[in-house]
Amino acid sequence: MKTKETKRRNFLLLALVAASMAGCTFENGTEIETAEFTVYRRDWQWNSDYNRFECIMDYPELGTGIYRDGTVLGAVYILESDGNGEYEVLKTLPFTESLPYNNRSYTKTMSFDIAPRQITFYIQSSDLSSDEGDLGTYTFKITLIWERDSR
Repeated sequence: MKTKETKRRNFLLLALVAASMAGCTFENGTEIETAEFTVYRRDWQWNSDYNRFECIMDYPELGTGIYRDGTVLGAVYILESDGNGEYEVLKTLPFTESLPYNNRSYTKTMSFDIAPRQITFYIQSSDLSSDEGDLGTYTFKITLIWERDSR
């Protein structure tokens, strides 16, 4: 069984490889493009239809061809801490975290939805509440993968 540190190292290596390929075209015609989106605390809006906080952003690079035939991967930068201080990690989406609250626990899920030319980032708690305690500024990393002719 892999240790937590080995898993983290492997994930960071994979993230580094993906980041280094931002904007690449491979010989077989596969293209990769990576973009980062920062959602500030003030940008989150409550959506009562889905019981979650959202931020909808234009994403012109996400054309109909990529939406239909490509692949979209997402991650979020999260600060973690241990006995040596804080450090940043990249968590794949959806990212779910269990948190304590009033002698009970609940989960917070961060993820995204896409439509052609648009991306919606969201945070939803397991109790479906509109409590703003989980809101903050987050930077999301999105990777598009598609065949050259499908954009």
